[in-house]
Amino acid sequence: MWKWFEERAAEVEERTPDDRIRLADGLRVAAIVVVVLGHWLAPHIIVVGDSYGVRLVHSVVEQARWLTWFFQVMPVFFFVGGLANAISWRASKERGETYVDWLRKRSRRLLRPLLVVVWVWIPVALILDAAGVSTNLVSRASHAAFFPIWFLAAYLCVVALSPAALWLHQRFGALALAGFVGLSVAVDGLARAGVGWVVWLNFIFVWGAIHQAGFFWYERRFPRRGIWGVGLAVVAFGLLLALTHVLDYPLSMVGTGFEEHPNDLPPSVALVVLAFGQIGLCLALRKPVNRWLHKPRVWAVVTAVGQRIMTIYLWHMTALVLVALAVYPTGIWPEMQQVDGVWWLWRIPWVLLLGAVLAALVFAFGRFEERFEE
Repeated sequence: MWKWFEERAAEVEERTPDDRIRLADGLRVAAIVVVVLGHWLAPHIIVVGDSYGVRLVHSVVEQARWLTWFFQVMPVFFFVGGLANAISWRASKERGETYVDWLRKRSRRLLRPLLVVVWVWIPVALILDAAGVSTNLVSRASHAAFFPIWFLAAYLCVVALSPAALWLHQRFGALALAGFVGLSVAVDGLARAGVGWVVWLNFIFVWGAIHQAGFFWYERRFPRRGIWGVGLAVVAFGLLLALTHVLDYPLSMVGTGFEEHPNDLPPSVALVVLAFGQIGLCLALRKPVNRWLHKPRVWAVVTAVGQRIMTIYLWHMTALVLVALAVYPTGIWPEMQQVDGVWWLWRIPWVLLLGAVLAALVFAFGRFEERFEE
């Protein structure tokens, strides 16, 4: 087995072009893995009769809200997306393709794995409902399974606007980025002044600002010395502390369900600031991480996960639903009312079990993503 892996790693290394930006692949894979772990660790499930109650850990344990500064890494995905979409659009123009052709190809890998989830889940939900399964249970299971779709909707909007956003970057440079940030600040201000509907515009302005930052990577305009990344991270996280402790932004970067204006759905300017802190850390660690990614065995793993990245993301909550339905009603899993040290220790076998189920789901459905990969 080990020999096969070594041979496979050598083949992957040999096929990788010299100009491949491995750090982008590594960050994208790391972001999805952290998001999956965060979603698996967050729910505190309580069974009452035939009904399920779910509390988010960071909604009941205030200290856990600091952890969301680490687990909220969707900004990294949008940042890398700026680089990837700029490269893809440039290559498409060189091939003489139209915008429609480019957008269709760009969105195909995102949407086809999603269709598989829909094709599987909708009949299952209808069958469970017809069989008399608790409406509460079917509703919660379906909601959890389809929850990851919000990201695809936001990301596809940003992808569709990429050519125009790249033109703005090439025409105005940092002013274009400042414009997106300024608009997100304005929307936050209007929302807090009582104009509630405008907050939804930040799905474009906030994620667009972070995506816009990726164009600077595309043009290689980031400083090479890691100390500049450290400085950016210090400034950004200092500003984030000010936002959360002075300007009344929620401490949690993931909504608890109790905030009037959460930071994530819809997004606030706090996520832009968090993104720059995370970008700073990426710049600071760029050289050692790049060296690590040039190790054949590491690169082979990153490549393998990257080929199934949307399948992993779209099915990870289904894995949680399946495990919860299997272990909680049967009494196999200890029911704990409090989030304490014992609860956290039980997260270890919980994550391992979820990982095994997700691996089976990826084995079953990952072929659809690989088949249609561009």
